[in-house]
Amino acid sequence: MERPVKDGILYVQHCKFGKRSWRKMRAQLFAASPSGVARMEKFDVRDDGTAVEKTSLRRCARRVIRLSDCVSVGPAGTESCPKATAAFYLTTTEKSYVLAAEQRDEWIAQLCQLAFQGAKETTQSSARTQPSPAVPMEENSLYSSWQDLTEFPVLVVRTDAATRCGLHGHYLLSALSQSLTLKDPQSRQPLLTWPYPFLRKFGQDQTIFSFEAGRRSDSGEGTFTFSTPRAPELSRAVAAAIACQQQQGKDASDPRLFCALDPQLSAQGLEPQPWGPGTEEPQPSP
Repeated sequence: MERPVKDGILYVQHCKFGKRSWRKMRAQLFAASPSGVARMEKFDVRDDGTAVEKTSLRRCARRVIRLSDCVSVGPAGTESCPKATAAFYLTTTEKSYVLAAEQRDEWIAQLCQLAFQGAKETTQSSARTQPSPAVPMEENSLYSSWQDLTEFPVLVVRTDAATRCGLHGHYLLSALSQSLTLKDPQSRQPLLTWPYPFLRKFGQDQTIFSFEAGRRSDSGEGTFTFSTPRAPELSRAVAAAIACQQQQGKDASDPRLFCALDPQLSAQGLEPQPWGPGTEEPQPSP
């Protein structure tokens, strides 16, 4: 019989009609074994108000998260967590979760170990078959792949523009150097592209990233909103790309294609960012 490597109470955040709430659940982490894959099993629980250790937990239907599908795990700076808890996010290829726990760091460490140890062991095994380099090397703890920095798993929030474009469910949103690109999460093929000069404004909340596209974009004008626990990172990536375009365009013949960018934009929410004086979108130079 499998024994969990970690067992305890977590809270999962739900968003309905724009209101966020926390639901209590019991979670168990299992390591990979001959009888099962590495996973998190979670159950809704209900207690009678006494201490959790003494109460009888009533389990509902079991739900399983395969940790092999895990993309990223880390602390989340969300507000109004349940008392004595701190929030963290768990992003898989299928869904993004915002969770809260009393021992947040322990949960994060255990999830990372179970989710990513397979790849680490494979790398170490491969390294043992290679001759050791003449120069001693150390692991860079700050290393992130290009995809980690520019691709963000997102969940579409229903808006008129999203409905018109037939968007629903999970996608990858890439903050590239010239544009925002929405990709299919499986094939990674581009579906929609929004060049930065065609964005009227953009901004973010703790778990929401939103922007307003202008009428010259492929999608037409309208507001697109996405749920992601990495919303602040996504907003900073967009701001950095726009700043880079602005710097490259200083010597261009038509300076109206760029605007002065506030580095603190990501903290200001959806504030208008004009691309040219007196125009909502860039116009070609005469």
